[in-house]
Amino acid sequence: MPNLTLAIASGKGGTGKSSFASSFGVTKQGILLVDADVEEPNLALLLNLKPLESSLVNLRIPAINKDVCTKCDKCVDACRFGALNIFGDNIPMVNDLCHGCGLCSLVCPTKAISEIEKPIGEVRHYLSKNVELLEGRLALGMPNPVPVIEAVVDAAMAVEKPRIIDCAPGTSCPMVAGARRADAVLLVTEPTPFGLADLKLALEAIVPLNKPVGVVVNKYGIASENVEELCKNWNVPILGYFPFSKHVAASYAKGIPPATYDHLWQQRISDIWNYFEERVGK
Repeated sequence: MPNLTLAIASGKGGTGKSSFASSFGVTKQGILLVDADVEEPNLALLLNLKPLESSLVNLRIPAINKDVCTKCDKCVDACRFGALNIFGDNIPMVNDLCHGCGLCSLVCPTKAISEIEKPIGEVRHYLSKNVELLEGRLALGMPNPVPVIEAVVDAAMAVEKPRIIDCAPGTSCPMVAGARRADAVLLVTEPTPFGLADLKLALEAIVPLNKPVGVVVNKYGIASENVEELCKNWNVPILGYFPFSKHVAASYAKGIPPATYDHLWQQRISDIWNYFEERVGK
């Protein structure tokens, strides 16, 4: 069976997504961790890793030749992201909303638009005795994390190892970009009103991708929202309950993943991995 790629996502931030990602990293030997939460990557900090090397992520953006541009506005009208603006008799101006799709250069009748590379982030490689990590990191002030997420996932897919992708929180494009190429998705939630509401949004985003999906309930016992009913309605299994623990929270704050010392976490992490391996292998 090909190497399993498991994405870990959540609707709500702070549910414990990175706790699970790091626990997989210290429990499963030979795994590649991928930190696709590029706006605030933290797995390297949590696991106390130092970068070995890094590579820039560039976005191809338009460069407009003012001597050739006729100010016809066709590039402005074609851009669906609002990345080109024209004011008075000036040539179109490029803003940070550019997604690098290249459509503006295709529609320009005078070929006044070429493309240049703009650095927007980097991919960092970390390696220790027990853990290997690829991290995407968005440059400060850059508004579009998706190209950096795609770059770090591309780099991970070139490595012949089982992979854990720690996705961005939320349910918008960055989360989906991290989960899209995975074989399966683990959703981490908590039994709170916010946790339940955002789990519903996460299911709405992930289930249409037609991948095996499972849910874990973290911090079980801090509230009593009915996660079971929601998962039953979506026909998605709950793969484990992880009780709220001050000891786990305190250890995590010190950079110690729960599976490092907690046998219950170790066993359940292994069981979850085996569950997805069986589902993906069918």
